[in-house]
Amino acid sequence: MQISLRSHLIAGTAAVVGAGAIAMNPVMGAQLSLPSIAAPSVAKVALAGLDSPISELLLTGILGGQLLFNNFSAPAAPGCSPGTPAGCSWGPSAFFQPIPWIANPLNGGYIDVGLVPQIISQHLPIISQLGQNGSEYLNAAIAGLGGAGYVLSEGVWNAVGQLLGVNIGAAVSTLISSVQAAGSLALESGAYVLAGVLARAQAVANIAIGSVPYLLGAGVAQLSFLVARSVKVVTDTFGALGSGNFGAAWNYAIDGLLGPTGIPGAILNLTIGAGQQIAVIPPGQGPNQDAPFSNFIPSIRTVIQSAGYQIAGIVPPAVTNKGLATPNPLSPPGASVRKAARSAASARSAAAVAAPVASAPAGDSSAAADSSAPAEKPATHRASRKTARSAS
Repeated sequence: MQISLRSHLIAGTAAVVGAGAIAMNPVMGAQLSLPSIAAPSVAKVALAGLDSPISELLLTGILGGQLLFNNFSAPAAPGCSPGTPAGCSWGPSAFFQPIPWIANPLNGGYIDVGLVPQIISQHLPIISQLGQNGSEYLNAAIAGLGGAGYVLSEGVWNAVGQLLGVNIGAAVSTLISSVQAAGSLALESGAYVLAGVLARAQAVANIAIGSVPYLLGAGVAQLSFLVARSVKVVTDTFGALGSGNFGAAWNYAIDGLLGPTGIPGAILNLTIGAGQQIAVIPPGQGPNQDAPFSNFIPSIRTVIQSAGYQIAGIVPPAVTNKGLATPNPLSPPGASVRKAARSAASARSAAAVAAPVASAPAGDSSAAADSSAPAEKPATHRASRKTARSAS
């Protein structure tokens, strides 16, 4: 009985399990049939040549570092000669675009690629010229005021000497002349300083007013170029996606958003770089001629450097406005100081010579009287002795 019962239980359990497996098998089969994903293979990704975002960021960082700290001078392109910057290229790196005329002060006067070495090499031209002008004004003030003090001192000294000689009229005349000469020298030095300040301030104001259209045009051109570059990145990226070229779309987006040839590179070129050349410029022409922003867009750095050179007066000879280096319209007071000094010295010499002459009559008469008395005594004694002999 036990054996028979165990056999039926085993048979029933097996039947139930078998039926459950038959019932569940189609359901599990449907759940495990996952949809297939069309993922590119490793070989396809490698052939697509997708750009690395990290690499593009590093390249952009290298570009920014060179534009800030590269102390290499911009080499000349083949065929360029010293003194003829037209056609010369910009920078030793492949990142830099060929930008002509960089040595011209009106176009930035580039000495070094990097901004920091450029500041060091050009010696802060505005500050340097202001220092030169200040030294010129101090020299004129010292010469004029010092000369005025010298002339006044000489006049007072000579007048005192004339008063001691009881020559009151000459003393008063000498004192008045010295005061007039001293005042003239002081006014001349003050006028020289004022004329220089006004002439140079007017020259700088004219430069600032004349640069307004250029500054506005450069700002509009810079903004327009950045907008156009951004639109191009978006258009190229979505155009490639629309055509099903995922690799090209990836590269357009990564290079445009992160790389030195995209938006970051354009921002660097238009800020701390030299600018952006957007078309071929014919030889012999410059960006300041014939629609300057149609082929070249100057950067903010170029605009500032150019303005700094113009204000400091470091410009080509053909430019008439020399900024802070504009010549002073008046002559320095040095010649007047020397003339007044010679006049004062001559007056002192004349007073020294005139003093013995004025006292000569009194001294000479007394001396002659003293010297004639002893001389007459022997003659009188001889005459009396002769008379006595005649009488006898």
